[in-house]
Amino acid sequence: MRWARLLKRVFDIDIERCPRCGGELKVIAAVEEPAVIGRNLTHPGLPVRAPPREPARLPSVSYKR
Repeated sequence: MRWARLLKRVFDIDIERCPRCGGELKVIAAVEEPAVIGRNLTHPGLPVRAPPREPARLPSVSYKR
């Protein structure tokens, strides 16, 4: 299965269609080098690392007696 179809199936993201006009899109580049990805994220001020994980919490379940 192509990765574009997987994105559509899992996240309901269709990267092959323009969200504005519905026209066909095509991938022109895939950036895989970590240094280049970091530069592309920091240039517009986006974080390079994911936020830290929160500690696990107990589920908030109300029990009826």
